[in-house]
Amino acid sequence: MESLNLDLNQVITHTLAEGGFASEKEATREVSLMVALTKISRYERECAKFKKKYGQSFQEFQRKVNSVVGAEAFEEENDLMDWEFAEDALALWQKRLGVLKNAYR
Repeated sequence: MESLNLDLNQVITHTLAEGGFASEKEATREVSLMVALTKISRYERECAKFKKKYGQSFQEFQRKVNSVVGAEAFEEENDLMDWEFAEDALALWQKRLGVLKNAYR
């Protein structure tokens, strides 16, 4: 089993080197940055979709939905929850991206 691990480590090292990475750490950083940027793009699109649909910011839409009394607006309430999730996820991934960028300066 040890020889298999040695072969695997050699394959990983050679593969990363041929991919232009000096080390596993560098490859991990680059892949992490790519994942973060992909997630940010996804949640930016999600937020933009709701902003376009309702013609207002998340905060304005949240105030509008929360101010409605005595009536159920299921679609708007569901959209509010989805939009809030997207806003929170966007902020989280932007924070993670900042950490990744600052960690390797």
